[in-house]
Amino acid sequence: MANVLGDYWYIATIIIVLIVLATIFLLMKEGVDATKITVTGAIVVALIYLIFMDWETGFSENLNYEHVSHNYLEALAKTINIEAILIIFSVSIIVALTKGAGFFSFISLSIVKLTKGDPRKLMVALGGLTFFISMFFDNLSAIILLGSLTVVICKQLELKLRPFVLFVGINTIIGGLPTPVSSLPNIIFYNLLVPDTLTKNINFLSFMAYMLPIAIFFFGIATAFFFFIYRKDILIEVPEDKKEQLSRINPWSGIENRKDIWKSVILLGTLFVGFLLTSIPSNPLDVAIIALITAVFGIFLFRTDLKKYLEEGVEWEMIVFFVALFVLMGILTASGALIPLTNVLTGILGTGTPSIKGQILVALIIGAVGLPITGFLNGSSSALIFSYIFQSLPLGVLPGLWIGFVLGGNIGGALTPLGSITILMALEILKREGEPISFFQYIKKMLPLTLVFGVLSIGYSIFLIGLML
Repeated sequence: MANVLGDYWYIATIIIVLIVLATIFLLMKEGVDATKITVTGAIVVALIYLIFMDWETGFSENLNYEHVSHNYLEALAKTINIEAILIIFSVSIIVALTKGAGFFSFISLSIVKLTKGDPRKLMVALGGLTFFISMFFDNLSAIILLGSLTVVICKQLELKLRPFVLFVGINTIIGGLPTPVSSLPNIIFYNLLVPDTLTKNINFLSFMAYMLPIAIFFFGIATAFFFFIYRKDILIEVPEDKKEQLSRINPWSGIENRKDIWKSVILLGTLFVGFLLTSIPSNPLDVAIIALITAVFGIFLFRTDLKKYLEEGVEWEMIVFFVALFVLMGILTASGALIPLTNVLTGILGTGTPSIKGQILVALIIGAVGLPITGFLNGSSSALIFSYIFQSLPLGVLPGLWIGFVLGGNIGGALTPLGSITILMALEILKREGEPISFFQYIKKMLPLTLVFGVLSIGYSIFLIGLML
């Protein structure tokens, strides 16, 4: 790559890598403002890249831009994935609308009534609800909604919070696997540019076809795992008088307007059907546009104040965080920092159409390094890195290998509290409620489960590649 200051290009690349690592390290610390840290890191690396490197060549060669604007800010803006930001924006409005309508409170009371307080049934019901909600809402919204509901339900039933809150946290990750909008890593993987030969094979419905079976399998394994390690807290009997009392609960009691519940069902149904319609080849609308249309429809359906939901309902801080994260990881890639790892993987795949054997080996490597990277780096950062690496692989790789990258960027989030914001929030909920679990206690408890997930993820990717799927 050409550069402005000769040998100083290598020094600039090293500095950019160190700043990115320092930013990630600071994000691991408790009590920091993640958005401010990420924005500061993005601004610093953007300035270093502008001053000390041939940025036009970097964008062209390492980010594969066909046309690079001579205006640095315009070129930098291309690192931001607008579709991903639009999905986060739209879904946050939909979450605010349905939450304000009392939809999730209604669901939680219905669960208590149906399970009659049986901890085993309650565990499965809360996990299943978390799984389903995480399929369509971002993980942060899911843990905020379900974490609070879990605390309320467990307190009412005098149950220990730890197994239920942790199970909800784990299922935001598992439930975040099946759809392109179900987790922030998935949003990144699905919307970031990948080879045309692959995108023709992957749409919303086919993505679900690949990911839903393994996600359901993971849910079953996680359920059995939690039943085993927390058996003293879960495998207990509920007194008959308590069951009778719970069976008389009226889920509608706290709902001011019953029509709002049905409106919520209509809104969520519209979102789901719209996502499915994006799988039709002739449909000009993509997932991001469908999410935006559904959010606007929700504003009119509930006849609410648009300004209110733009101010209070939209996760503006999360959006700013991800804009900065896109810039940070985009410059990291444009600087050439990922070239060594990319060269290793492309060397394995070889020239021309990649062999099955080569793709299986790459799947093993990504699966092996993906778990610790995601576990300590966080899912969104690792997803961006994996996505940029995947873009550089030869054309003709099978979707099964891409699925391996997706799983690698997701499932490692359960390894440590640093890997996923939902796990961090689950631990914060437990700390707030007087049942804290330390960083290392969490790893000790969840390590066996995460390792099983990691092995199964590699196996699933290899299985798909072996079938040439």
